[in-house]
Amino acid sequence: MKKLFAICSSFLMLNACATSEETTLRDVLFESSSVENNSEYIDNNGFRIVEIPFDEATPTYQLPKKSERYEAIIPTAEIFAIPAARATNKMLDETRDIYEQNGNVFLFVSGLKKNDRNLPEGTYKAEQVTKKIISGSKTFKVVGNKDEADYILETIVDNIGTTNEPIIEYKLILTDTENKKVKEWTEIIRKLHNDDRSWW
Repeated sequence: MKKLFAICSSFLMLNACATSEETTLRDVLFESSSVENNSEYIDNNGFRIVEIPFDEATPTYQLPKKSERYEAIIPTAEIFAIPAARATNKMLDETRDIYEQNGNVFLFVSGLKKNDRNLPEGTYKAEQVTKKIISGSKTFKVVGNKDEADYILETIVDNIGTTNEPIIEYKLILTDTENKKVKEWTEIIRKLHNDDRSWW
């Protein structure tokens, strides 16, 4: 008899808890929810189920691609002209013995090679500046055909830093027609940690 009484008491307590919990859930869901067009139904156990629709149009955070992060950090095309001008002027200063003593010396400037494919298209400015300085210097005669050249000047641009802290490297490599390296020149540019975050 005592066992039966204990079982009945336990059952009544559980039922009371379930009823209390159902009321609490209902109150919380209906009072705190501000989403319109909610749907509800009673499941097989007698619990009220509230379905809140999910808005698929809600934007989610996505980590920017490496190329997108470059767009916010890497300089504009004009900035690439700075290391290009420095390296080209050094090259002309240090090759006087070639073009001053030998008369007309023909030079082919190769297309710009990007060692980091994520660098922006603005890097073309570096090669453009190199060709313009050499042509205007009346030193080497720049030719458009590699077979006509006495020397080949290879132009290379790279990021030797990181995506968040890029360090742009511009390199010139001078070789003869037998692909023997004469000399190379390298200049770098980075964003300074000053107020205007300028490049130097």
